[in-house]
Amino acid sequence: MRILQVIAEMVPGGAEHIVLDLAADAVRRGDHVDVASAGGRWVERLEAAGGHHHHLPLAGRSRTGALSGAARLATVMRQVGPDIVHTHNVGVTVAARLARRTLRRRPAFLTTVHGLASEDYSSAVRLLRGAPGPIVACAPAVGRSLLAAGLPERRLEIIANGAALEPAGPERQDAVRARYGLGPEPLVVGVGRLVPQKAWATLFEAAGSVEGAQFVVAGDGPLRRELEDAARSGGGRVRFLGAVDDVPALLGVASALVSTSQWEGLPLSLLEALSLGVPAVVTAVDGVQDIVPPEAALRVLPGDPDGVAAGLRRVLSEPDLARDLSEAALMAAPAWAPAAMLEAYRRAYGALVPAAVA
Repeated sequence: MRILQVIAEMVPGGAEHIVLDLAADAVRRGDHVDVASAGGRWVERLEAAGGHHHHLPLAGRSRTGALSGAARLATVMRQVGPDIVHTHNVGVTVAARLARRTLRRRPAFLTTVHGLASEDYSSAVRLLRGAPGPIVACAPAVGRSLLAAGLPERRLEIIANGAALEPAGPERQDAVRARYGLGPEPLVVGVGRLVPQKAWATLFEAAGSVEGAQFVVAGDGPLRRELEDAARSGGGRVRFLGAVDDVPALLGVASALVSTSQWEGLPLSLLEALSLGVPAVVTAVDGVQDIVPPEAALRVLPGDPDGVAAGLRRVLSEPDLARDLSEAALMAAPAWAPAAMLEAYRRAYGALVPAAVA
């Protein structure tokens, strides 16, 4: 089977991680995988896994940008001749739908929604109604939001994100400590893109009232310079490490993971950290409440730095609580193992292109 994945960019992020996992799984099974995107540092990972990348300007949101992207994407579709086009999120779905209309042989079509801000679901559903094929939600909460915004139930399928990490050994952990100058104090780690959705300013405020700990954020994004300036103005308690190559090693030396997001579909960085047993303090948003048991992470309200600080103080000062959270996370992690997600997508592909799968 020939599969074309379409996503805005191939930068470090949750949706991009899913694309990499899907591509690697398909290549292992003998499929041909192409990815169309505006590029990014994870193109190298895609190509190492056996996928082929096509650089297209798909990251913009304007109507002109969508039409330009659609024209270029149509050319790629003719070159690739995919059996199925799998789009990720709304903007690229519009461009891919327009591109598909220009083809004589129209491939099967599947869209995954990886989560949206609550106010964006209504407009998203208006655009998704015109997309051919099923709409996949990355978590039950995302599915409920799509239905509430008017998506017909017959078009919805839920395939929960899956993620896990293999633990890093002592040598890798020592290397990451040395590389980033991590001291002996308890380490609180945030992982994610430097974008407004992640609400990093909440972490700045919380860090100011958690004594005796060091705070780092692993990730990159368009707000990096602005956030670094804000962190320095707020006392410099939070350091930004940029993109970290060995996230398992960094999490291996962490005393706690913190997530302050305003919204999430189902954050892979959280699932990965919990798969290693890292005690976590997270905002209770979207898919987190469906998938992660309450005993596996301390939940706080979005936009509540006092709640984040209180949760972190408990984790860092109560060894029994930290141990209980770690054990519960390890017990729960098999429920979101990547294998279940990949199998569900293979079934979805097979339902759309049975002849190509047989």
